[in-house]
Amino acid sequence: MSLVGGGSVGGGAAELAAGAVSLVGGGGPGGGVRLAVVAAADPVDRDSGRLVQLPDSPFLIGELDPVAVLGPHVAGPVVVDNDVNWAARAEREHAGDDFAYLYLGEGLGCAVVGDGEVARGRHGLAGEIAHLLTVGPHGRAVPLIEVFGPLGVRLPGSTAIDADALLAATAAPAPLAAANRRAVGVAVAGVVAAVVALADPGRVVVGGTWGPALIDAIRAAVGEHARAVPLQAAAVTQEPALAGARRDALERLRAAIVADAAAETAASA
Repeated sequence: MSLVGGGSVGGGAAELAAGAVSLVGGGGPGGGVRLAVVAAADPVDRDSGRLVQLPDSPFLIGELDPVAVLGPHVAGPVVVDNDVNWAARAEREHAGDDFAYLYLGEGLGCAVVGDGEVARGRHGLAGEIAHLLTVGPHGRAVPLIEVFGPLGVRLPGSTAIDADALLAATAAPAPLAAANRRAVGVAVAGVVAAVVALADPGRVVVGGTWGPALIDAIRAAVGEHARAVPLQAAAVTQEPALAGARRDALERLRAAIVADAAAETAASA
């Protein structure tokens, strides 16, 4: 059986893992859990599977090690990746094999898919766009995350973006709302331009809690750049990270069952 985790996991991770294992009937070597696939809101170290703390990350939960936590309860591998990467994998059947997935929500992230594979980078930190320089207030170059402070749409005491506040600040017909839409569109378009220059995706998929609602403003600003790229809203909107992780878990589980059956057939021949 596969165990899929999504979202943030805090200090009670070991207890949560043990509880999840008990629900599926067993655990440990030879137990009922064949493998685990984990979607984490924080960056994930590619080699170890540990969560990585970066400056201004809105979802810091410490350097949690899901492999060490879940390993004793799982007979097979524990696969850990960032939630944006999993969400991008869930979009493949809708966006093809070469695209960039831009997550714009409480946090900010990007995944680049080339030839059907997510580019994770040497350390697993590819796509961390919060500190990518873009066009901010008054035309100044600022990190993307700093665009939202002057708009008053950060959650109190956090670097996380208040999606409801941002949507409210950009939805009204008043001139201020139009200016806010323009500011956000220009800032995100700067990130898109950087992604296009470095990765040359066939399209950019915009997901997250507020990104799709502002896709027209983003598209208009992207169109002003020398290299425009098609933009489309994410097709998978219900827990996209979990959808991608679940699909991967099922594929791995199916492959493991087929391999076991082949080995048994060979042994009995």
